[in-house]
Amino acid sequence: MTNLTETASQFGAKVSEAQGRAEDLSRSAGQRFDEARSETGGALHTAASSIRSAARQGCEMIDGAATNAADKLDATGSYIEDHDLRGLFAGCRQIIRRHPMGSTMVATAIGFFAGSAVRRITHSCAQRPISRHS
Repeated sequence: MTNLTETASQFGAKVSEAQGRAEDLSRSAGQRFDEARSETGGALHTAASSIRSAARQGCEMIDGAATNAADKLDATGSYIEDHDLRGLFAGCRQIIRRHPMGSTMVATAIGFFAGSAVRRITHSCAQRPISRHS
């Protein structure tokens, strides 16, 4: 009976330790995502500014097209900066709940293409002859 109690408490400690590690990994991944999101938004704003500057030096037609492209880059940068990982997952959950059959079909297609790509990569690596250069 004591061995069972000790085993159960050791198991509980391992589960708690695994939960702590999972939470640490989750926090770390979230922080990296937020950093990447911020950097991407900043890069898009910088690109928009560069396009506007270059467009001012060109003719009006190019200026209009470049300004339109820069506005779209700005809007995309702002969207990326304003939406965090939780919002992305919440949006995905809403879409999946509204369209369960379509979501299943999309997930199946993604799985099929990912599996095909992995199979091609591993198959081509396995059959590739080793070339010896003299």
